[in-house]
Amino acid sequence: MVYKAYSKRDTTIIKGFAILCIVLHNYFHWLTPMPGENEFDFSPLRVQKLFDLLGQYPGEFINILLSYFGHFGVQLFLLVSGFGLAFSMLRRERSWGVFMLERLKKLYPLLIVGVLVCFLGCILMNGRMFVKEEWREIGYKLLFIQTLLPESGTSFNGPWWFFCLIFQLYLLFPLLFRCIRKWHWKAFLVLLVISYGLIFLFRYGLDLYHGTIVMQNAPGHLPEFALGILLAFSKDKKIHWLWLVLALGVFVGGNFIEVLYPFTFLSLCVFTVFAYQGLKHLKHRKLSTLHFSLFNYFGGISMMLFVVHGYFRGPVLKLGNTMTSAWGHLASGLMYFLLVWGIALAAKPLYDFVEARLDRIHGRENRFTKILQTVFQVAFVLFFLYVGCYYIRQNLAKHPATPLITSLYVEQGQIVVDDKFVSLAKFPLEKNHLVLHVEGEFELEKGVVPPYLVVDIRDVLWKTMTLYPSPDGEWIHYTFKYDYYRPFVNSINEKDLKIYFWNRDQNAMRFRNFTIFANY
Repeated sequence: MVYKAYSKRDTTIIKGFAILCIVLHNYFHWLTPMPGENEFDFSPLRVQKLFDLLGQYPGEFINILLSYFGHFGVQLFLLVSGFGLAFSMLRRERSWGVFMLERLKKLYPLLIVGVLVCFLGCILMNGRMFVKEEWREIGYKLLFIQTLLPESGTSFNGPWWFFCLIFQLYLLFPLLFRCIRKWHWKAFLVLLVISYGLIFLFRYGLDLYHGTIVMQNAPGHLPEFALGILLAFSKDKKIHWLWLVLALGVFVGGNFIEVLYPFTFLSLCVFTVFAYQGLKHLKHRKLSTLHFSLFNYFGGISMMLFVVHGYFRGPVLKLGNTMTSAWGHLASGLMYFLLVWGIALAAKPLYDFVEARLDRIHGRENRFTKILQTVFQVAFVLFFLYVGCYYIRQNLAKHPATPLITSLYVEQGQIVVDDKFVSLAKFPLEKNHLVLHVEGEFELEKGVVPPYLVVDIRDVLWKTMTLYPSPDGEWIHYTFKYDYYRPFVNSINEKDLKIYFWNRDQNAMRFRNFTIFANY
């Protein structure tokens, strides 16, 4: 196959397809039946659940497939972003500072409008304004550091983790562009070795957050972005069909074999390159032309759809999860998309207004700005080195030689209907511990829905822990375990680690033999 360079319309069409996958995925993966997805971490049980659900609910195949595969739309965005930026840089080369200023003038209007739309949505849907914790998470996103914080990557508005990722790739782009332009495939292969080396280091060497932190940041998705840059230098080059076979094999295998999982994202992009080249030959057909025009339209408003869609799932999901038919679920998904589409169209004039104002800021090349650019570049390098060293230090502190030092045992207890919160333990924290480990067990009488078990540190952490049940006569035995890795922006010195039941459904129940261990 001979690769023909993408036009502006081509990249817009791919964006349109990608945004439809992303928006519908972020709805359907909260709607039953849910297979889960191997996006930030991996479990072979998810693909097994995918096939089980397709067998049990064949009429739900659209929402099940989108729930499992739809997140790969992000990789298509990275692919065309790398290509578009490289193509633009080939036409007009500019310095790192001017390039970053141009990118920030694109990102900040989206974030500003997104925050305003979510603020209005919070008032309309919840009858309140943002609370302090929400403003804090918004601040992290405006600083593009949320994916460097383990609890903040997908907080507040889950899809916005992408902004931090693309910001990091923008920082690297001028260097990637120069390397790939000079050494082509050799540079690309070196980047693959660096990227996958870091992925395997953080996933299996350091094992921090089960590898999720590296998959939310630039090292985890550098290959897809770099492939887009490489394509900008590969016009009219022949691509052997064996690459397609290899990509399909790796993609399929990566959904079953954990060691191949990190390669699924790049293999999906390789398959897309082949598939789109084939589809371009079908554009003369009426049906294909209609599809391309539809994707081209949504690609043109893709970023507006992206920035507003995540926050408005709740009300439609409540309705969708009350439906029991496949048609009802599809109708709720369509209703959600129409809602998001309407909000995006309503917000676009505001986006255009903010973008026009920021566009008046122009980067200039002089001695002072060159010095300033160098200072910023050094500052960014030092910052990321600090963050990397911090998490390596956390890994060293993760397996302390000292035994569990704090424990609590409750022989029996009762939760009545009026008890919304039942306090179980409070452990004082004496310093800024890097890692906190909590584990324990308890028994709950049969026939009741278990309450939520919450671990809390004031203004820092609030997390419902996963409970693992096993029946035991008239009682059900539950175990739980949680590791809290303190982000570099938080201070927990002289605060209390609290454990309590959250009886959100207000059920009466008895529990016994509650044991909690805490290790700092």
